[in-house]
Amino acid sequence: MDHSTLDYYNQNALKVAERYESADVTQLHDFLSSSLKPGGRLLELGCGSGRDAAFMVSQGFKVLATDGSASMIEQAKQHHPELAEHMVHLKLPDGLLNALGVFHGIYAVAVLMHLSVQDIESTISTVNSLLTAKGRFIFSVPARRDDVMTNEFDSKGRQFTALSPEGWTDLCLKCNLHIVRTMISEDGLGRDGAWMNCLAEKP
Repeated sequence: MDHSTLDYYNQNALKVAERYESADVTQLHDFLSSSLKPGGRLLELGCGSGRDAAFMVSQGFKVLATDGSASMIEQAKQHHPELAEHMVHLKLPDGLLNALGVFHGIYAVAVLMHLSVQDIESTISTVNSLLTAKGRFIFSVPARRDDVMTNEFDSKGRQFTALSPEGWTDLCLKCNLHIVRTMISEDGLGRDGAWMNCLAEKP
């Protein structure tokens, strides 16, 4: 992940975590919980405030939550202390190459777009190798974004790769994950734009 992107989250972790915790993510959580079998071992990429990991734990999943920002990890521990022993500081894509074991499901909410196309493909390829047979990968990315600059950085200085929904699903197919379903949802903070939630599965 680009250094300027990590710098943004490290320097604004308190504000970002509070914003994440205030978002209406009912649609997202329904999508996550209905796409995976309870009791499975899950890996979260980019856990942010710990909001989604805490929800999945409450639904009976075993979650290893990771984030590239050390400051966001600390915020997640404060907001959701029950996750403290199940969090790892891990930067994408190379951090995924460490021995993490295998997982029934891996999910990434509002994370992949902060990587270059090359790093997105590398991440998805490694995700495939970490999934069990029939394991599932769920990710949420903007379906539309109007404030991305022409140099692929947004107004906050974060790297931002804007792909079409087809572009995202094509990367999954290229990495030998087939698409089970997609869903378009509104922004949980009421901002302009929409999100694509995608469920892919390993053969």
